[in-house]
Amino acid sequence: MRFVMKAEVSAYSAGGQTALIQPKVSTTIGGQEFVAPVLGDIPIQMYRGGGYGFHLPLKPGNALTAFALDRPQTSFRENGGNSNAGQGRINDISNLIAFPGGYPDSAPMQGVSDDGMFVGSDDGKRGMRSSDDGSVGLKGGPSGSDKFVVNAAGKIDLKSESGDSLLDIVKAALVLIRDHVNYGAPVDSATQVAANQLIAKIDGMKA
Repeated sequence: MRFVMKAEVSAYSAGGQTALIQPKVSTTIGGQEFVAPVLGDIPIQMYRGGGYGFHLPLKPGNALTAFALDRPQTSFRENGGNSNAGQGRINDISNLIAFPGGYPDSAPMQGVSDDGMFVGSDDGKRGMRSSDDGSVGLKGGPSGSDKFVVNAAGKIDLKSESGDSLLDIVKAALVLIRDHVNYGAPVDSATQVAANQLIAKIDGMKA
C-alpha cells in the first residue's frame, strides 16, 4: 500500500466530513492506462482544536492529500478509542484519511502575499487578510477590493464597490449641515459646534 498519495474529491458529505475520493494514481500495462478506483467513506481531516474548527465546503475535483494510517482506525472513528497495535492491516487502503489541499503548481491560490495571512476564496476576491504591519481587510464584491479596512494605526473605513467611503459620505453630510444657510442665516452655533465635533471624530477614526 502507498503510504501517501494525491487524490481529488468525487463527492463530499459535510455532515459526516467524509468523501468519495479519486486517487491520482494510475499504471500502464500493455499500452493501456488503468486508473485507481474511487474510494468511499474516507474521513476528511478538517482543522479543529480548542473548541474551534475550520470547515471547507469541498467540491468535486478539489485536491486532497491522502494518508494510509499504520493501524486500523475503526475504534477511533467510532468513539475516539485506541487502535489495536497488534492488529494487521498495516497502512491498508481501508486506513485512509485525507487532508484538503495540495494543489498542482499550475493552480496556486490567488490574493495572497508574503507579508500576511489570507483566508478566503481561491480567486482571492472574497475573504479576510491580516498583514504583518497590523492592518486587516475584508474583501468582497465583483472586484475583490477591500470593503472594510483596519489600518496599522487602528483607523477604519468602509467602502462600496464603487470605492466610495461611508465615512466620507457621513462627513460630507455633516459639513452640509454645518454650513447650511437658511434665507441668509447660518445654522445656530450649537449645531455648528456639534457638527465640527463629529467631523473631528470621523477624521480621527478614518483610515
